[in-house]
Amino acid sequence: MRKNLLPYHVVELRGLACILLVAYHVVGIPGAGMQVADGSIYRYATDSFELIRMPLFTFISGLVYALNPARIEQLTTFFLKKLRRLGFPFLVVSALFYFLQTHAPGANGTYVPDSMWRIYVFPYAHFWYLQALFLIFSAVALLDAANLMDRPGRFALALALAVIACLTVHFDSNVLSVNEAFFLLPHFLLGVGVTRFRALVPRNVLLGGAGMALGVGVALHQSSLWGYLPHFGWNSSVALLCGMGGAVTLLHAMPSSRVFRMVGASSYAIYLHHAMFAAGARVLLHRMDAGDGVIFCVALISGLVGPMVLEALAQVRPWTRVALVGKA
Repeated sequence: MRKNLLPYHVVELRGLACILLVAYHVVGIPGAGMQVADGSIYRYATDSFELIRMPLFTFISGLVYALNPARIEQLTTFFLKKLRRLGFPFLVVSALFYFLQTHAPGANGTYVPDSMWRIYVFPYAHFWYLQALFLIFSAVALLDAANLMDRPGRFALALALAVIACLTVHFDSNVLSVNEAFFLLPHFLLGVGVTRFRALVPRNVLLGGAGMALGVGVALHQSSLWGYLPHFGWNSSVALLCGMGGAVTLLHAMPSSRVFRMVGASSYAIYLHHAMFAAGARVLLHRMDAGDGVIFCVALISGLVGPMVLEALAQVRPWTRVALVGKA
């Protein structure tokens, strides 16, 4: 079944997504991270990928999910696997991160909830993505179990409704990062569609449409970064153009690379643990008065390599594999 993805370098693409994510958290938001000026090249570079980073992660998840989609007779098994993969690391790693934040304020960001229970109910640090992704998996699994996306017409309807929801739905409470789930659902479904119905759309048509969407989206987004247009959030048509166009374009453009493949192979561990390693390196280098270039490079490498080492160490015991990296 996985032969369907052989024309693409999906693991390398995951590696690229990881590098973009870690770089963003190294630079951080104003008042945190490297604490560079708003006009810094570092902030400009990471802001330029704001509308592509997480959509790319989600698109890849949809690609891979579609290789082995949920079936009605296996729904219980499917959800148990997702709870093991997403739920256990979410409970354990977010608690460890919260402990570090409360004992080293400002080291890993600016927002720390007053009560620990809030980190499991509302968006918290980068762990919001695990909440949102579980909601997305749940919704798509139920649709697939009911055979509501097995044909092109039905799938197109589901994708259209997801796009409308992305642009219109917003909950003030944002329990379990439901807003982010709506924002990212179209990108997940696009990944599903590329795997499931790729043979129905000629490659040049798919790439042409994706390239055009990406070009328009990037032009508008860059205009907003330069102050000519207002800021575009994730629930905007510009975000959909950048995210969906960028994902498909990068999927076809990503070359084979040993370095990106090595990073991509540990993408989940990197997502879970990169902030602790990157922040540790950044804080240490700040105290040594290192330059921004040194801080960025060393913290970026630490945020990538540290989780790889931790992942290897976690293989020693079954419970550490499940709790720290979500593996059986």
